[in-house]
Amino acid sequence: MDIKDYPALGFRFKVTSTASPEGDGVFSMSRNSVIGLEESYFQSISGIKATAGESIVINGGRNNRQYKLPTATTYPDLVLSRGLINKDSSLGRWCKNFLIVDNNLYSVERRIFNVMLIGKDKDDILMTWSFFDCYPKELEVGAFNADKSEIAIETLTLAYSYFKQEYFNLF
Repeated sequence: MDIKDYPALGFRFKVTSTASPEGDGVFSMSRNSVIGLEESYFQSISGIKATAGESIVINGGRNNRQYKLPTATTYPDLVLSRGLINKDSSLGRWCKNFLIVDNNLYSVERRIFNVMLIGKDKDDILMTWSFFDCYPKELEVGAFNADKSEIAIETLTLAYSYFKQEYFNLF
């Protein structure tokens, strides 16, 4: 069997984020936003999913038949978890500025998040998912327990509009 016949391993990945281009209406860029690419490290990622909605149409006079028609695609939230670190980052500031800081303004600085599945070498990118119009929806710090010696976990939940997937170096 060739190496391409095996499924990709899901424990090697990288996350980058950058500010989205200028917004329209509800979504807008902050003037002091950091436009540069930022790399972040996370322990787990979930929420890479797209689901087509459906509308059921009943045919008049035929009670034993229905038609399912596709409607809009929906996306769950993207959930990123990592060990809590005592380090300031633009990603952390972005989340806290929107969720915690009371600045009497409702402006959403959107970001594009890229999740890269890495192969055997750190430069061997197998697949990339790009999530567009992301904004922080929830920031949670896990429970502290003096009876256990566990890492404190920080979880970031992001809402996004849609995602795209690209394949690389699969063969």
